[in-house]
Amino acid sequence: MKKKIITSLFILFTCFSVGAVLSIWYIHDSTERLSRVIELHQVENIRRSLVLSLQTVQADLYSVKTGFARELDSIIGNVRILDKASENCTTCHHSPELTKNLQEMQKLVHQYQDYISYYITGSANENRLEKLKLQAVEQGNNLLGITQNMSHRSSRHLETLSKNAMDNVNKVKTIMFITLLGTLLIAIFVAVKLINFVTYPISNLLEATRKISSGDFGFTTSYRDSTEFGELAEHFNIMSITVKEEYEKTQKEIQRSMLAEEALSESKKRYELAARGANDGLWDWNIATNKTYFSPRWKSMLGFEEDEVKDAPEEWFNRVHPDDRKRVESEIAGSLETPTAHFICEYRMLHKDGTYRWMLSRGLAVKNESGLVARMAGSQTEITERKIAEEQLIHDAFHDTLTGLPNRVLFMDRLKHADRRAARHKDYIFSVLFVDLDRFKVVNDSLGHAIGDELLVAVSQRLEECLRPGETVARLGGDEFAILLEDIKSNNDMEHIINRIQNKLEMPFNLSGNEVFTSASIGISLSVAGYVNPEHMLRDADIAMYHAKLNGRARYEIFDERMHAHVVARLQLETDLRHAIENHQFHLNYQPIMLMDTGKIKGFEALVRWNHPNRGLIMPAEFISIAEDTGIILALGKWVLEEACKQLSIWQKQVACDISMGVNLSIKQFTPHLVSTVKDAILHAGIKPESLILEITESMIMENAESASKLLAELKLLNVKLHIDDFGTGYSSLSYLHQFPLDALKIDRSFIAKIGIDSDEKLEIVKAIAALANNLNLDVIAEGVETVEQLAHLRHLNCKNMQGYLFSRPLDVESAGKFLRQSLNGDGESARKQKEG
Repeated sequence: MKKKIITSLFILFTCFSVGAVLSIWYIHDSTERLSRVIELHQVENIRRSLVLSLQTVQADLYSVKTGFARELDSIIGNVRILDKASENCTTCHHSPELTKNLQEMQKLVHQYQDYISYYITGSANENRLEKLKLQAVEQGNNLLGITQNMSHRSSRHLETLSKNAMDNVNKVKTIMFITLLGTLLIAIFVAVKLINFVTYPISNLLEATRKISSGDFGFTTSYRDSTEFGELAEHFNIMSITVKEEYEKTQKEIQRSMLAEEALSESKKRYELAARGANDGLWDWNIATNKTYFSPRWKSMLGFEEDEVKDAPEEWFNRVHPDDRKRVESEIAGSLETPTAHFICEYRMLHKDGTYRWMLSRGLAVKNESGLVARMAGSQTEITERKIAEEQLIHDAFHDTLTGLPNRVLFMDRLKHADRRAARHKDYIFSVLFVDLDRFKVVNDSLGHAIGDELLVAVSQRLEECLRPGETVARLGGDEFAILLEDIKSNNDMEHIINRIQNKLEMPFNLSGNEVFTSASIGISLSVAGYVNPEHMLRDADIAMYHAKLNGRARYEIFDERMHAHVVARLQLETDLRHAIENHQFHLNYQPIMLMDTGKIKGFEALVRWNHPNRGLIMPAEFISIAEDTGIILALGKWVLEEACKQLSIWQKQVACDISMGVNLSIKQFTPHLVSTVKDAILHAGIKPESLILEITESMIMENAESASKLLAELKLLNVKLHIDDFGTGYSSLSYLHQFPLDALKIDRSFIAKIGIDSDEKLEIVKAIAALANNLNLDVIAEGVETVEQLAHLRHLNCKNMQGYLFSRPLDVESAGKFLRQSLNGDGESARKQKEG
């Protein structure tokens, strides 16, 4: 824009300057011409005066007749005037040519004066005077002619100069008019352009400013050009956007400030409400004056009235528990040295009633203008209940909630302490006892969990009574306890404590009117074994307890390395067992069950065998318990059931005879899902349900007789047969026995094996079982018949079904099939010899 304005002004100045220069030049020229005209007019006036003077003198000369005195005086005066006029004419500034003419004319004037003088002063005769007069007149006429001629030329020159001067003046007028008119037009054009250049962007910017002033922040103008107005519009838009952004930021800040103010106000209200609700006591310690303000609540926390506590800090510190005072003073000193650090301390304070209450004090030191700590203020909260709760939580974290005994964590901590003590004192010996109650599950399930808990509490009390001071008994979980016996001087000391434990636990427990008996299996590990990790002592005591269980319960076993090797082997066997089914390592053997009336085979009992890839053939007694503990028994039992049914179907089709197949069930299989599993096996094999025999133990049905009764009823609806296996070794109740839908009792081999060897006691038991079965309309099957003498006694007892090595060992599928065919063909003796071979 500046460039446009400068350019416009330059054009105006140039136009005006050109006109002015031309006008000045013409005015200067006209001025010179007019000066010349004026000079010529002056000369012309002088010449006219000269002419008039000449004419006057000439007239005087012609009129002289008589009385010369008066005429001569007039002539002399006129001649003087003429001389003066000629002098004035010659003294003016004229052109060189005019000056030369004037000088010649002056000479003639002087000559004319001379003639006049001669004439006037002449004393000659009249002729002479006349002649002088005529000469004077002639000279005057010449001079007059010259003068008139010069005047005539001068007049014409003056007229020419005057005309030229007027022409120049007219030109100046014209130039001035054109200059002024052109300048005016250009000025108008420039003004219009400048107005457009200025007013349009200004109007845009003005409109934009109105928008912004009305609150439309961020409004931008669409005006764009390369001038300063364009730059101004661009900066204006940037400014508008910036203003909008800053305005929005300011609004947000204002909003945040308002929210913060509201939050602060709300926080103050909450703080006041919380302070009232929390009943915190406030304190303010003026360091300079050593005065302390204690709020009424602070005083009431300690049981004091308003006027019973002074404003000295000693009122605070003197009531702090002696064991806590140094720590409190140290914490306060640290906060005073580092004012930015908050003072937070828990301590006990003496209440007016003489008891100590736990307090939580918080505070902050404040500096004055000099940078020195001037005061310290804070609050105090009573946390007695919280500290009690924390102590209880800590106690609960290390103690059993039911019995109050130490738990595994605390026991292991004390065991580690004992181990470190043994490392320092070589003659220091300690041991770990792992105690597990026998048949606790029976008590828990039959009498209920509440009675079971009472039993655990009573057992824990008796165990504590058996120990010496400083020794630890802990409950590890369930019915498992651990005992740490320290500073054992001899094996007799340890055995004495163990016997006392066994005797105490064998005494009856009276639990809510129920008399309960129990015993314990105990495993022992000794520190003399040189354990690196104390946890291994507890592990080995657990292993020893497991062996005590296996060896008959209600006894103790001391750990040795063979037990650990056994456990490791068991663990490896468990690992191998998990892959045995999918790797098809199991197979079934079949032991015949003989019918004594005909001497022929009645059926088979399916017996599972494990072909281990490394150990060879493994019998069920070694892996069934592991399978039950790990849950593998479910998959294994299902496979045995399905495989036995399939083989039974094959044999029934081959011999066209109804033979039966007995399958042993585990207690882990005795669930509601058993019914569908049996049903599916029967359907898939295509056998008659009544040819399938499910063999169960007494413990399976007596642990929960009611649910067992329902499950047996459902199985019976499938038309399968139900036999109680190993009868006589369990604890079946005769009152319950007749309620179950059973088909036969299998006399355990332990009773059969003693016939003819031991006293007649075992025979009487067998006789009683056979009588019981007959009374309940149940068949009797004798297991483990191995001698002819046993066979004779069993025949005498009218036992019609027998099974044992006397007839056949368990056979593989091919041998069992051959035995079946020979037996049905009447060659039972050949079959028996085949099995012996």
